[in-house]
Amino acid sequence: MATPAQRPPRPGSAAASALQQALVRLAQPGGNAGAEATDSLGAAVLREIRDTVLPREIILYIRQQPAAVLTVVHRRLAGIRLNGCTDPSTAAEDPEAAAQLFAARLRQLDAQARDQAFSFRRRPCAVPQGAGSCTAGTLAAALTAGGSSSRLDKFRAQAEVQAVAWLHCPRHSAQTQAGGSDALLTRLDAVRKALTSKSARPASARMPVPKPDCLLLPVTPQLHILAASDGGALLLLALPPEAARTLMAIWCSLYR
Repeated sequence: MATPAQRPPRPGSAAASALQQALVRLAQPGGNAGAEATDSLGAAVLREIRDTVLPREIILYIRQQPAAVLTVVHRRLAGIRLNGCTDPSTAAEDPEAAAQLFAARLRQLDAQARDQAFSFRRRPCAVPQGAGSCTAGTLAAALTAGGSSSRLDKFRAQAEVQAVAWLHCPRHSAQTQAGGSDALLTRLDAVRKALTSKSARPASARMPVPKPDCLLLPVTPQLHILAASDGGALLLLALPPEAARTLMAIWCSLYR
């Protein structure tokens, strides 16, 4: 049987070569696509977004295990669902707000994939309805902006998307930030007061800034509270047990 003739791009046509490579990769939506050896996870995801036009679910595998499902339509990221996470994968309709959420989840995946092999598998999907989305460029900007943050800020960006309630107390500021139900915020505030009173010292005592610390407090079989502190700032999170264990591992990867 004769094989179909393939017409290579004309010499010197870099754009045609890149297009051909993208078409070859995307022509088989169910196939595996390994990341290039020099790719970071973020760079590989951005390339997948730029190359995907038709609606696709892109399954991310880390160490050959499924870690997340990305929904991409018309070169726009419309959702990231972490493996085992029941939270909605979609975000607010504002592209910048969507990019911030997706960037936080991508940072979490990047920490999980550190020094580990990863790959993608694509499959067709329906166009998501009412989903917030962002371009690869907007997502890249959100990732870059997060690069100048403190380690606690980076941890917070990854943690808040998994928390059912959270309370952030910046250093040298009385303006706390919070999210979640009043009942859970009351619990978090009680933990904050207990930790604050425990670490209080006389005004005349010049104590050094406490070292970064992270405590996991089981409250019920269904709810754990994670207390992370760094440089005098405090972050409290109400979490399902599995998410709490995952975030403890992320904390250790950031502060090792």
